[in-house]
Amino acid sequence: MRTLVPRRPGRLALGEAAPWWRRSPNRLGRWLLAAGLAISAAATVAGVTHDAADTVAGLGVTRSVIVARHDLETGQVIAADDVEWQARPNGGIPISAVDGTPVGRVVTAPIVADEIVSVRRLAPDGVSGLAALVPEGDRAVAVPTEGTGLQVRVGDRVDILAPLLTEDALSSRRQTNPDPVANAALVIDVADAAITVAVSAGEAAAVAGALGHGVPVVALVGRG
Repeated sequence: MRTLVPRRPGRLALGEAAPWWRRSPNRLGRWLLAAGLAISAAATVAGVTHDAADTVAGLGVTRSVIVARHDLETGQVIAADDVEWQARPNGGIPISAVDGTPVGRVVTAPIVADEIVSVRRLAPDGVSGLAALVPEGDRAVAVPTEGTGLQVRVGDRVDILAPLLTEDALSSRRQTNPDPVANAALVIDVADAAITVAVSAGEAAAVAGALGHGVPVVALVGRG
């Protein structure tokens, strides 16, 4: 009578094919590597999914802010029909968004239609006129422009160049370069015969000195 010997766990029966994970000499290392990669991929996918869910959740939270109904120009005093309340996603609202109504305040830099109104583009509450357009610490100086033909508008930037000091320089037609006494000065007012610009305290003294020798040259600074 044939005696059956029980097979030990993990042993293959005679003629039985080895499973795939036991056919390579390095089968254990490869199996562990594959398992590790699978776990890593799963963790990455879970993290991305979690971040995406957080982003979507953040975009879904909105609050009301003041936006411009149309373009607002430098020097304009905001009226009630210039702005309106709109619900915007929290993630797109700047920290500088104006808190409360800006009606009555002066625009110090252009604001385009549908843009959230920022305190950085408004004069302090209660400040009006030219004073509202002069940056803190700067000075307002009037510069004559009659006869120059140059046309500028509020919000433009100009260089102020000192006039030639002697008649000899003009008669000799030398290629002298006038000295700039103010660079990229902000135009805050335009009249028929003069413009008013905001300059630093030091530039204000230099402009005054140039005015004592004649009419300075005003050069429009290009945007960009």
